[in-house]
Amino acid sequence: MPRITVVTPSYNQVKFIEVAIRSVLLQGYPNLEYFIMDGGSTDGSVDVIRKYEPWLAGWVSEPDAGQSNAINKGWRIATGDIIAWLNADDFYLSGAFSIIAETFLHYHDARVFCGIGEIRDISGDVLFSKKQPSHFDPYAMLSACGEVPLQPSVFLNRRVLDEVGYLNEDLHYTMDWEYWIRIGLKYPRQCFISIDKPLSVNREWVETKTNTGWKMICKEHRQVMDMLFAAFPDNEALQNIKDQAYRSSYLKEADLALKNRDIGRTLKSILRAWLIKPFKHIPRDEIVTLMHLFGYYRNRGR
Repeated sequence: MPRITVVTPSYNQVKFIEVAIRSVLLQGYPNLEYFIMDGGSTDGSVDVIRKYEPWLAGWVSEPDAGQSNAINKGWRIATGDIIAWLNADDFYLSGAFSIIAETFLHYHDARVFCGIGEIRDISGDVLFSKKQPSHFDPYAMLSACGEVPLQPSVFLNRRVLDEVGYLNEDLHYTMDWEYWIRIGLKYPRQCFISIDKPLSVNREWVETKTNTGWKMICKEHRQVMDMLFAAFPDNEALQNIKDQAYRSSYLKEADLALKNRDIGRTLKSILRAWLIKPFKHIPRDEIVTLMHLFGYYRNRGR
């Protein structure tokens, strides 16, 4: 069976990390390499990790330069044929590794394997039961400023590390989105294998980085766009979606600002989106954002 390497980055996630660890180890997969890269937790996480030390390929608890740095540290010592990362607040579903291994043996020249995933809340209640695998279309991901796969349901052929490189450690919120786009630009469609089976659960809760760092997420989205559009000046298909990509980034910022009751930034971001390129008709997503804003003001006035 192919070796599967999983890296879990963690920092002060004691209420989740044991579930994550057990979801890896209880796969019962015979050729597993599992690393935990803890950023120097002080909440008892280390005690939990140490309990499972006999079944780990290695672990550390030390200051790092962030989540991307922690994952890369694990990947650099990985020896697996298949690599992945599992955040400490997510977990794998039973049988996931066997499904991935069987698919890899059948499509051993493929580069990316992506399965179905679930989204659950902090209590484990299902919020979204079936997020479908991504096609890793880089143009769709850029133009929509999103369209990302469910990260823990993605497994990579280790050749990706040699051919594409590692996560961008300057990014702390959008490193997966940027990495998926880079991978999508590198390989043809046949290198991406979709698996119509559930592999993982992604938790959605108020203290995730996505929810607490929305301002930095929007900033990093445009930072990634600046880098990519500058790096591929001769890619006509990419350059043709440039305006739409930046418009989408500001509209996403407007929506996140509205959810966080920052009305000033909501209006400013909508205006920035509209000023990027003249248009004859207001796109549907702008209308939806405006309707949300109108509803907010109407309810506020009651």
